[in-house]
Amino acid sequence: MRFSARIRSISIAGSSAALIGLAVLAGPASADEAAAKLAADHLYAGTLADGETALTALLDKDPQNGEARVGLATVKFVRAIEKLSQGLYRYGLQQPRNSFMLPVLRLPVPVNPDPQPITYDAFRGLLSDFAADIGATEKLLDGMGPGEVKLPLDLARIRYDINGDGKFDPEETLLGVLTHVTGIGPDSMPADLTFAFDRADAYWLQGYCNVILGVDDFFLAYDWHESFEYTFHVFFPKSDLPFTRALDAAGPDDFTNIADLISFLHVRWPFADAKLMASSRQAFKKAVALSRKDWDAIEAETDNDREWLPNPRQTGRFAGFVVTEERIAAWRAVLDKVDLMLDGKEMVPHWRFRQGFNLEKVFDDPRPFDLVLWITGPAALPYLEDGPIGSSKDWNGLADVFEGSFGIYMAWFN
Repeated sequence: MRFSARIRSISIAGSSAALIGLAVLAGPASADEAAAKLAADHLYAGTLADGETALTALLDKDPQNGEARVGLATVKFVRAIEKLSQGLYRYGLQQPRNSFMLPVLRLPVPVNPDPQPITYDAFRGLLSDFAADIGATEKLLDGMGPGEVKLPLDLARIRYDINGDGKFDPEETLLGVLTHVTGIGPDSMPADLTFAFDRADAYWLQGYCNVILGVDDFFLAYDWHESFEYTFHVFFPKSDLPFTRALDAAGPDDFTNIADLISFLHVRWPFADAKLMASSRQAFKKAVALSRKDWDAIEAETDNDREWLPNPRQTGRFAGFVVTEERIAAWRAVLDKVDLMLDGKEMVPHWRFRQGFNLEKVFDDPRPFDLVLWITGPAALPYLEDGPIGSSKDWNGLADVFEGSFGIYMAWFN
């Protein structure tokens, strides 16, 4: 780390201790302000490890401090992204044009001129560590008390060290992750990105943690090393994989990217871990429940303070994206449908069969995974059942409420 960065870290660590002391002496109202400032200072400076230590100490002294808990969860969440990004940079992630994307491979990572060779076990290790870090964040948020929370944060100032060099380049911000992953462009972002995150937003973050855990656990429940060996040169072009060494040196183009996509989808993944499949479903179930809690809290709000997700009476801050009663009702209907399908009470439709398939049994009685056979039909056969089927007409009607932007609203509404 550079000398100036080290001095900044020491300075913030010193002020952290002072803030903790003042918070304990001053009582509950000041404690909330101090904790919020403590979290913001470390997030803006990028001193995430020091912030985690300081906020953990404050929360140990005052377990009911909502700002300390949500501030610590935010620091841990950003730090989880930082650690994963540094791992992806270490192995030379490059995101190809016109190719498939796994969720964790959408993180913005600069080109590493001298990457380490990656292996299947090393990549699974990145996913496992990320799941552990996100799981710790989710558990922390699960312990929130009944009090209100107010954590003002300027998203444009939150920094993290993507390549692990101890410096902070202009693109090493949380805002870069939001725009890159969601596809929401700068024109739709407000000029001032300071939001007063509250209890509803804490539910939102906890819900997102569960979505991440559900996806991660699903991938970790299978053995997809063959897909990795045959296709991950697309993401890590300087890796020393057997398939990579045999490729034409001319490099990839649109056709070869399509060929690699077909290879990735075609290889059957042996099933590996029933506990992870069960935890994947439970994480998705919990994400649905938390989204309901989130919207219950949002609709009950009477203030209008720099809202991340507003209710229809509050002021929205994202250009072109409006929260209406109709859209909230449609989103709640989406949650109800997802819940019914995860519980096997409504069958998932398949284009080839008059019956639908039971999604609960897909998680409870998993078989080797082959996406091509799921699309063409044979993989769904063991799970076909009579019962109510969610129709495409119902889904299209709900999506139409969002006027062609359902994907972006889904990412935002969570």
